[in-house]
Amino acid sequence: MPENIKCPKCGADNPKENKFCDTCGYKLVAKKESPKPLKPEKKKPIILEEKGKEIIKEVEQGEKVVSTISEVETKKSGIVFDWEIICWILIIIVTILTRFYDLGTKPLHHDESMHAFYGWKLFKGDGYQYNPMMHGPFHYHANALIYFLFGTSDYTSRVAPAIFGLLGVLLIYFYKPYIGKLGAVITAIIMAISPMFMYQARFIREDIFMAVDTIAMVIGLFRYIDTKKPAWLYLAATGLAFSWATKEATYITGFIFFTFLFFRWVWEYSLRHIPAKFQEENKIYGTVNYLFGKGKPDLFYGLAIFFGINLVLYTTLFSHWKGFIDAFTASLTYWLGQHGVERGSQPIYYYWLLIPFYEMLPFLFTLIATVYYIIVPEKRTFFNLFTIYWWIMSMIIYSWAGERMPWLSIHPLAPMIILSGKFIAEMVLRYDWGFLRQLGIVTAIMLALGSIHGAINLCFYDAGASPKESFVYVQSSVDATYVAKKIYNVAKGLKAEKWDSQEFRNFDPYDMEIVVEDYCSWPFAWYLRDFRRVAYPPKNIPESDIGKPIILSGIEEAAPGHDKRVKELLEPHYVGMRYKLREWWAPDVNKFMRASLRDKITMLWKRFMYREVWNELGSYDFVVYVRKDLEKYWRD
Repeated sequence: MPENIKCPKCGADNPKENKFCDTCGYKLVAKKESPKPLKPEKKKPIILEEKGKEIIKEVEQGEKVVSTISEVETKKSGIVFDWEIICWILIIIVTILTRFYDLGTKPLHHDESMHAFYGWKLFKGDGYQYNPMMHGPFHYHANALIYFLFGTSDYTSRVAPAIFGLLGVLLIYFYKPYIGKLGAVITAIIMAISPMFMYQARFIREDIFMAVDTIAMVIGLFRYIDTKKPAWLYLAATGLAFSWATKEATYITGFIFFTFLFFRWVWEYSLRHIPAKFQEENKIYGTVNYLFGKGKPDLFYGLAIFFGINLVLYTTLFSHWKGFIDAFTASLTYWLGQHGVERGSQPIYYYWLLIPFYEMLPFLFTLIATVYYIIVPEKRTFFNLFTIYWWIMSMIIYSWAGERMPWLSIHPLAPMIILSGKFIAEMVLRYDWGFLRQLGIVTAIMLALGSIHGAINLCFYDAGASPKESFVYVQSSVDATYVAKKIYNVAKGLKAEKWDSQEFRNFDPYDMEIVVEDYCSWPFAWYLRDFRRVAYPPKNIPESDIGKPIILSGIEEAAPGHDKRVKELLEPHYVGMRYKLREWWAPDVNKFMRASLRDKITMLWKRFMYREVWNELGSYDFVVYVRKDLEKYWRD
């Protein structure tokens, strides 16, 4: 039997005359007697006497990445500072503060209240069934777990997205083999101060979960391709599983990733007859062969992780088996049907306006990096080309899709942040770029200050609920939380009127009867969740509800007959007070286009700096009817 050569990359046995591996295509080298290696010279630690002096180090891992970080500085006292670790500690502290501080003040948005409420219902034991209209089951289960651990409140309803907001920044650390140490630090900083990522991490919708799952999926996939270590494939499978169980837009992610990998496989396959080039570029071809060869167990366990997680979540812990089928059928058919509805009616260029307004730092440097990485041959690396394809295809597909909403913008933004962070790090090291380097660094710093300005305005001014913010879109008014508190005051006042001792002890304020017209169901279904006797009649108050302590009715300006009827029905018995339920700003495009160039610049400047708007805000209002004998408790 002839002696075989073992492939150093995939471990497959090959005939000794082979020059390339039959399994993965790696170039084989016949074993030679190698001289006994010399004992490496022990390097002395670098000691810098001058504080602040930088050490610039070139790191080569996977693909060539230059990173600069003042890695080690030793004072005369002998204390060693690892500046990379210090940077990461500061980034983590800032991320924790900006994600978890004051989460409960902002009124819950219409969609937030639905997600928080149904997570609470699951926690209370009322179950959950997957409905594609409200997206995947993951965040409902996540919220139920948070309620179990920390209780139910406006604050805890947003803890799960805040955790993922922190996790997304931490995952960037593992991108170091592809973007370098400095690249990872800069990318993490951009994500930490990103207005859109910060806002979504303080907002109980599914997009922050999906975006972070995708970031985990990408690094798991790339690290597995390079190392063939099963743990990385399992991370990719876990990211895909949770993304699939979070939002149906994962089909878009899957399409983007699959098409890139397929085109890459075809290209690598075409290089098989150019051995040197094939060995250099062999990524997907060899990995596919490995997965269907020696790596079959990795593939099997990866699939088991994907289907196992979705089985648990879509069946609601095995209590609703149809959910698992719907996960791969209704999830797609429902949202394909929504494509023609075009909710929001935003223009096709919507994301090309919204992202630069809030995220000019990653947007601008992504455009520069894309051109630079394409025209410079040695920069056309596997990772660079993938990230470029990822952000461009995301912008194209999300712009084409019928539903264009602000929260979807973080999906193309994620690869932009990664690509721009890597490019800025490389730019910092290119001393030979002279003035261009200096200009780039100053520009990056100025735009970073702009990101901080935008993030503070978006997430913290006006309780983070300013309808003047384009990214907020349509926000529940602060009146909603005010009314919820007043309703509880009335319930306590009603209890105080119980003079009989036994009746006083037996009366629970949460037993007070409340009527909430369908127009006002959200967010009040969440805010009134502890009241046990809340009725939700459809779009008209029945006469049988007259006499109940509190009635909430929506103002329907498009249906004036409704408002007149309700007012005439309740006015003799109730005191009515009008409040705002939701607010928004729809820019008057015609007014902007008619303005002179100078006025346009002034309008945009004031819009960015001071959040000034050039036309009135819109609102959807409601009326709280309080029974006349209880008005005094409302006024207290």
